[in-house]
Amino acid sequence: METVNYRKLKTSHPGDPPLPALLFLHGFPTSSRLWRHQVKYFHERGFSVCAPDLLGLGDTSKPAVAEAYRASLICKDIIEILDAEGLHIVIAIGHDLGSKVASRLANFYPERFQAYAFLAVPYCAPRPLSKMDHSLRLTKKMCGYELCGHTHFYAEDNADKIIENHLDSFFSAMFPSDPKMWVTQVAPIGALKSWLERDAKAPMASYVKPEDITVWRNLVSQEGIAAALCWYKALVSGVNADDDKPIPLERYPVHQPVFFAAANHDYISRSTLGVAIINYNCKNATIREFQDGHWLMMSSPAEVNAALFSWIMDCIY
Repeated sequence: METVNYRKLKTSHPGDPPLPALLFLHGFPTSSRLWRHQVKYFHERGFSVCAPDLLGLGDTSKPAVAEAYRASLICKDIIEILDAEGLHIVIAIGHDLGSKVASRLANFYPERFQAYAFLAVPYCAPRPLSKMDHSLRLTKKMCGYELCGHTHFYAEDNADKIIENHLDSFFSAMFPSDPKMWVTQVAPIGALKSWLERDAKAPMASYVKPEDITVWRNLVSQEGIAAALCWYKALVSGVNADDDKPIPLERYPVHQPVFFAAANHDYISRSTLGVAIINYNCKNATIREFQDGHWLMMSSPAEVNAALFSWIMDCIY
């Protein structure tokens, strides 16, 4: 992965104690633009900030094969970027797919990170025996509907064309003003595909600015979304599970400080499940609950930024 495809901001003030660099890892279907409120906030406070566009998304390379999206390869790329930028004391902050990347950075390269923060989507321990069908059955039993039916759709061979042909419908489903619509129109098996094929549309959340959608829509229009969907093909096909097999059991728990921002109105990454996962796997955890949906860094930036800043200061002093 070429470092030229990544964005970094760095400020320092002589005489100040060294601050850790902050690595912001976004998810699907966005880009590093997702973190614009956080990048500005922490940059102004003297932090070095690295906010990459992840492989297949934003302005990066877009290989269209699932094997390229093994977490071990993605993490290796991230470490190379940190090395190239001279960033050695780092806190990783992930959301959505970025939380999966931050999780594997904790498993593969724990010595490189001072702490980890997970927004909406919690730490994901290695799952070498994971099967999508089992996850679908289990989440339906626990929650009354499948939490990852959309993931199954993203891995279908024609999903890219369906999304590309209904982009307004797709983005309205990703960023709805009513996050609870995910319960019926996104998460269950077949729901999102049906939504798109009907070209259905929902009111867009007010915190998503027109220029945000314009940027993300143009990227899909120009380069397609097939590469980005390979993240999900790697999950459904078993590539991810295979990639987890070499991780030793002693690397499963996270020993460094962890911050989890639980989004109480995220109806796919349910906050109650996320809190339980964090408490089980992360013994030095700080948990904050937010009355927000999945995109809390956009919907409540001031509150999220203040919580992150307070936790980071506690970590380094």
